Amino acid sequence: MNDPETVRGPSAPRAGRGTPNGTTTTSEPSARALRYREHRVPRRHRVFVNRNLRMSRIRAIGFDLDHTLAHYDPLAVEQLAFDLTKRKLVEVKGYPREILAFEYDPQFVIRGLVVDKKRGNLLKMDYFNFVSRGMHGLSPLRSEDRRRAYRTSRIRVGHENYVSVDTLFHLPEVHLYATLIDLLEKGGKKGSVDYESVYADVREMIDEAHRDGSLKSVITSDLDRYIRFDPELRIVLEEFRRSGKKVFLLTNSEWAYTDKLLQHLLQRGRRAPEHWSEMFSAVIVEAGKPAFFSETGAPEPIAELRGRSLSCVTGRGGGGPHLERILGVSGDRILYFGDHTYGDILQSKRSLGWRTAMLVPELDREIQVTQEHAKDFDRLGKLSSERHHTEIDKAAIERELRRLTAVLEEGDTTDPAKRQEIAARMAEIPLQIAALEARLTELAGEIESLQVKIDRAYNPRWGSLFREGNESSRFGHQLKDFACVYTSRVSNFLHYPWSYYFQSPVGYMPHDI
Repeated sequence: MNDPETVRGPSAPRAGRGTPNGTTTTSEPSARALRYREHRVPRRHRVFVNRNLRMSRIRAIGFDLDHTLAHYDPLAVEQLAFDLTKRKLVEVKGYPREILAFEYDPQFVIRGLVVDKKRGNLLKMDYFNFVSRGMHGLSPLRSEDRRRAYRTSRIRVGHENYVSVDTLFHLPEVHLYATLIDLLEKGGKKGSVDYESVYADVREMIDEAHRDGSLKSVITSDLDRYIRFDPELRIVLEEFRRSGKKVFLLTNSEWAYTDKLLQHLLQRGRRAPEHWSEMFSAVIVEAGKPAFFSETGAPEPIAELRGRSLSCVTGRGGGGPHLERILGVSGDRILYFGDHTYGDILQSKRSLGWRTAMLVPELDREIQVTQEHAKDFDRLGKLSSERHHTEIDKAAIERELRRLTAVLEEGDTTDPAKRQEIAARMAEIPLQIAALEARLTELAGEIESLQVKIDRAYNPRWGSLFREGNESSRFGHQLKDFACVYTSRVSNFLHYPWSYYFQSPVGYMPHDI
């Protein structure tokens, strides 16, 4: 917290709260004034808007637990999941012991990728589900193999052959899957590897590591190592409650694990509540999302709480409509925070009409790289603009050459001086075209070099999480389509007034630019 960027400057007064001179503000500052003041908020602490969200209309705010309220140290947790799963593959599934020497590469997989279980490939796609790059095992997928497999028909990601890498928990299992393919094929089994069975084995063993408690027991035994503590998390929850919002927790994790994590995160310091549950109006564990949002049943009692009284409503499972009745709020008066594009964000919006806030911890890294390469982006923009204008100029003089050729051939002029002038101009044009083509070749080389440099700065294999070439990546597209707002951590909302009107940028069409 000593990073100077985290020190907040003066912020707009919060509606209904005391101002520095002791008065109370009764009206919201204008949206224009508030948007102007956002320049005081470092980019990595901002809330980004896809769909207008007026916080004064929100009556209840809900949270997922994993990667939302509880941020894991990615390297430590992913390494742990990777190691536990490979050990289970040897002990339970009989995989060769040499896989125990596999080392985890935290950059090998990013969210938004798609696993082709039938072919053993890992794919990155753009907005249109066009496969732009891929890996087979640990090797890049050759262009001709990619074209042969994926150019003839549009990929239907919902098909059983494909698995979307939607959560941060997916990353170690996908890396282990790719490493196993590489090992088995190098062992002389290329062409006979059952890629679907290998994926099913990895999936089963990592699920077992979660289910049997082996993963969670290690995490809870050393929470300081595996969970990143945000000292402002409790503050933002308190401020949401103080502003009149009902706050609830909705998680797929079981009570014992939830209790340990939130004790660690919310029960520190002199002002801490006696029990973290005092900060919530309702707590639902083992929710079974995404099915929870379309179920209608009431939650069951939590066995561990039998005979114990808490200040909030508690339960396990149930359904969204029943939770809305508990809260006394429904539909677009509820804002839900989660990290899973489908299980948290899409289904809560589609089934119940909730507003959505997606947590994207990777934003910090992406913003940092973008800022560090600002000059490269500026240079790339200028080179791309020059290439565009050079191509237009080349097309124009090629068109002029065709027109002049037609004039001479069709005898549109018999004036010798005029014909000589046209002939002289026609002799100049090929030299000009050659010069423009030479410049276009230079520009193509410079542009490609810059694109590769920028691309690899984000991730050496996959580039930016949010973009693919000039298009949004599949993940970026989902983020824009499903989430009303997105940010890297819940506590970023402390930078904004509680009645703030989050407005999306003007949506320009290509012809508007």
